[in-house]
Amino acid sequence: MRDFIPYNLRMPKFLFKCLSVLYALVVSIRNYLYSTGILKAYMVVPVVISIGNIEVGGTGKTPFVISLAEELHKRGYNVAIVTRGYKGRMRHTIRVQGDDSPKDVGDEALLMAKTTNVPVIKACDRIDGATYAKRTLGSDIVILDDGFQHRRIYRDMDIVLVSRSLDKEDILPLGHLREPISSLGRADIVIYTKSESSQETNASFVPEALIGTDGARLTPFYLRGKDVLAFCGIARPDFFFEMVEAFGAKVKPLRFKDHHWYTPKDIRRIKDAASHRDLIVTTEKDMVRLDRRLLDNKWYALKGKMVVPDMDKILGEVACLVKDRRISR
Repeated sequence: MRDFIPYNLRMPKFLFKCLSVLYALVVSIRNYLYSTGILKAYMVVPVVISIGNIEVGGTGKTPFVISLAEELHKRGYNVAIVTRGYKGRMRHTIRVQGDDSPKDVGDEALLMAKTTNVPVIKACDRIDGATYAKRTLGSDIVILDDGFQHRRIYRDMDIVLVSRSLDKEDILPLGHLREPISSLGRADIVIYTKSESSQETNASFVPEALIGTDGARLTPFYLRGKDVLAFCGIARPDFFFEMVEAFGAKVKPLRFKDHHWYTPKDIRRIKDAASHRDLIVTTEKDMVRLDRRLLDNKWYALKGKMVVPDMDKILGEVACLVKDRRISR
């Protein structure tokens, strides 16, 4: 009996391991077919800069895309963001507007549309999205959000974000990897966003302000000494809670699943949990999934930006690509 029980306890991991091996095989075959040209990658007119990862969620893709898009826009480039609009129910290619429903276009697409000065295109077919950006908006550069695994569209540059040490990580579904670590060899630039690495480019998410439901803007240091109910539905919630605590707040955390759609019942639950607390704080991405008509002045979103020390170097490489493609500003 002692031998039988451990065997049963090991069975789930064994099955996951088998599925991981199968998944890795499928991914490797697909990558081989693209790398050898058996499967064709289609080139579009705009320069394509892909931002992606080999992990499941939580690497900082959205704030990085926003930062890169804004920097290119400041330098006079006609740039657009193309995203699949994860969990958005609209299937056709559209330009995302700030008043769209997150259920239609996806929370990340809506957040990017609200916080950047560049157009955001939701497209299930990335080739169609890039073509739409050029045809209707004249975009000469397309930033492909979450594009590393989408190999059907040719990209001029692959930037991959890494948020953890990958040496001991397993591939899905046993671990957190979408692809084997060897896939990083396809990347032109690897950026560590939540762990320091002396060998690679680093970046960090820096909180800038607390944004109230009425648009009021407060310094994050306003959190000091406050009793805060902090909630979020993101892939790496502890990172958010630690940021709030770092400003001196006493934090009561409340976790929801990643990309959770908040119902009126959820909002009542949050309000009840925060009834004797000073503030309710969440992420910008969570805030776009809330019905603001049900919120009061205790609710704030922690706004931040991705700080990339080597951003000028990246922009210089993009400029070389643009020059090679003979695209003017």
